[in-house]
Amino acid sequence: MATVKADASFKVALIQSRAKPLDADYNFSRAAEQIRAAASEGASLAVLPEYHLTGWVPEESSFALTAEKALQFRQKYQDLAAELHINICTGTVVSEAPNQTPSHNHLKDAGRTLLNTSDFIDHNGNFLGSYTKTNLWIPERRTLTSFIEHARGAAKEGQSTPNPHTVIDTPLGPVGILVCWDLAFPEAFRQLVLAGAKIIIIPSYWTSSDMCSEGLAYNQECEKMFVQNTLVTRAFENTAAVIYCNSGGPAQEGFFGCSQVVLPILGTVPGSFTDGKEGMRTLEVDMRLVDIAEKNYQIRKDLAGENWHYGYSKANL
Repeated sequence: MATVKADASFKVALIQSRAKPLDADYNFSRAAEQIRAAASEGASLAVLPEYHLTGWVPEESSFALTAEKALQFRQKYQDLAAELHINICTGTVVSEAPNQTPSHNHLKDAGRTLLNTSDFIDHNGNFLGSYTKTNLWIPERRTLTSFIEHARGAAKEGQSTPNPHTVIDTPLGPVGILVCWDLAFPEAFRQLVLAGAKIIIIPSYWTSSDMCSEGLAYNQECEKMFVQNTLVTRAFENTAAVIYCNSGGPAQEGFFGCSQVVLPILGTVPGSFTDGKEGMRTLEVDMRLVDIAEKNYQIRKDLAGENWHYGYSKANL
């Protein structure tokens, strides 16, 4: 696979899979098979879902890897990327924060700091950067620690909290990573766009059961509607390519999938997943649409201007 020019088209493989609970070795092997298939189809990038190594089983202590084990799996993905010459976004991996004494108690109040992190590895096997989930879904807050919460706790007195939303320079262009519920926060996208991101990757574990039964009584497909409509909006309003990879599984268990590529002007790229069926699909990401949309809408130009822009703080609300 040749290096992709940042303004050209490339193929991405969306791996919509369901993790076997608590079996990281099995899930890695399965992911590796799908990434091999993606490379054989000419994909320049493979994207995995959120929680792809252990599933979402926070009540089990082995749900989270040790920091050392997480690094071992990162190295496995680096080796695979170098072998196949393919870029990989590793979905997310939940692990204990570095320099933490391993614990068999999963509760946050027992002192175990668990981070939900996504890595980007280039086609030469280089680790280029990562993102730790910042906007946690309400049930996640009982178990996981957000980037901001962890950074504030780790910061020395007088230090400012770093911006969680940073851009990764990749062979495909400037990439930003968000995770699942981050989709609900337009500010997260704006931070990445202001930093120059043109591609935003979103690993996800989003199901119909994220809505309560009272809400589902009104609309059984409200979460699918939320995801679909918001992805299209974010692509248009930020003149960015959005690559969304959700977990798959049976519809009767709430999985709706809908992993997709969304581009300004075009919307959802034909061939994207429309349901929760497990599998791997390769789709074309035409970055020329991003440039055409920006020339027309000038969103980035306005955001970069110093004369006028939106801004807010809690103090003046």
